[in-house]
Amino acid sequence: MDFKKETQIINYNPRSSTRWSKRRYLLLPAWCYRVVAPRVSTRKINILEKAVLGMCRVGAFTAVEIGEKLDIGSDLAALIIKQLSDRGFINRQGLLTDKGLDILETENLETQDLVAGFIFQDVWTGELFPRFMERQEYIDVKYNNDGYPDLVFGTTGKPNYQRAYMPLPVDNTIKKQPSASEILQAVRKHSKALRYQNSEDRDDDEDAWNFEQVPDLKRISFVEEEPIPVWLSTFIYLPENEFTSTSWNICDPFGLGDSPRLRRKLEIQIKKNSTLRGLQKLIQEMIAEYADESGTNFNDFMQMINDEAVSRVEDKLTLDIRKWDDLFDDLLAMERSHVEAKNLENQKYLTDKLDDILIKAQKTLERLLLIVRNKYPTNDNWKIISKNDREYNQSILNGIADKLGFDIPLPNTLLYVKCGKIKSASDYGEGSLRSHLLAALLTARNHSNHPLYLVAQEAPDMLIRLNTLAELRDKSGHSTSQRLELTEVSQQISTVYEFVARMLELNYQL
Repeated sequence: MDFKKETQIINYNPRSSTRWSKRRYLLLPAWCYRVVAPRVSTRKINILEKAVLGMCRVGAFTAVEIGEKLDIGSDLAALIIKQLSDRGFINRQGLLTDKGLDILETENLETQDLVAGFIFQDVWTGELFPRFMERQEYIDVKYNNDGYPDLVFGTTGKPNYQRAYMPLPVDNTIKKQPSASEILQAVRKHSKALRYQNSEDRDDDEDAWNFEQVPDLKRISFVEEEPIPVWLSTFIYLPENEFTSTSWNICDPFGLGDSPRLRRKLEIQIKKNSTLRGLQKLIQEMIAEYADESGTNFNDFMQMINDEAVSRVEDKLTLDIRKWDDLFDDLLAMERSHVEAKNLENQKYLTDKLDDILIKAQKTLERLLLIVRNKYPTNDNWKIISKNDREYNQSILNGIADKLGFDIPLPNTLLYVKCGKIKSASDYGEGSLRSHLLAALLTARNHSNHPLYLVAQEAPDMLIRLNTLAELRDKSGHSTSQRLELTEVSQQISTVYEFVARMLELNYQL
């Protein structure tokens, strides 16, 4: 058995994004690999690089011409041009590429330095946690009377012992060495998460790594070929407010706030993995304990919330919506959170609930587009999209949208979704709302009876409205001074209902 009570526990000081009323520590089994990988950092482009990029923006110049204009000598100018070309900022004709234009506008340049560190792998799915840590930080433990380790916090003179749920036995594990590209994805996502401490670490992030330089993959190496088993320390909790519901949260084990991604994965594992049944019981006990202390008949209250949500979904989309069980459940989850938000009296606790609504709204739309994909396959439709030419893609996508009857021009955040993201949605059904939406749009051009035609006839602004929902969802995942309002989120819920009704040809009640 790889995972035992004595297996070492790693603690990266998990923290909640909000104050908690109840919490329980949890130990997650993981494979830990020691690797050498490029650490991504950002630096400002220097004045000479900026000057050369600026000249290439207005026309093609030789190294001699650039050297004369900048008074730096042709040899140095040639070196700078080669370095910028190797990074894909200047094309073979000596003109600025889209990538070079982005660098010139932001004046930021990503660099990669080889660093030894640790990556962690989910033992049940084989997926990597999107983190890259340079140190292993173990925590002291004290074994209790049951033989399980309690976590030791506090000081030597005043220790604070915390019992942690340890899911044993750990069966049906997957141990497969991750690929170089998977490791680079983890490094990239960790780098981005550090820039946005309050962001949600989603697999469908539109800013995922583009593997354009094959040599980068060759720089990945394993210090040890075999991983070691470790426990990752984190905790689940209920937010501190006067309206705590079953929307428990879990902290990122690596100290970056809440992790909706980890919660979604645990919810899936709880249903099919007998090892985690104890975790479900732990969550239920925590909620029941809160209900007892608050004097609330929690089960009756939540049943009332659920009944009201069922009534709203069925009123909006009729009983026919129950033909699609998973979609109905997603709509119900979204509406339950909406009902809860409307019952919150203290506005300072509303933000978390509005974020939750937007997450569930986007998940519902993604589910809907996957349902439509079953009838209208999207495979290979991405091939008409260019990997590098934004203007060409803009023309193609606006042209298709116009042909179907949608308002154009489409927003740039929708037009500039990367080709690789559209491919993932088209061929594998993976990705975020924008990717799935564009995959459906590209497919509709070859199917005159595709439901998007009906949507365009009834709501020509629908693509723009759906992109607005995605933008709000993006903003809610980052720290920002802009606060979501309930009325704004309620409008997005109306958009979800309308889009579902049009796509599935259901009667829609305003």
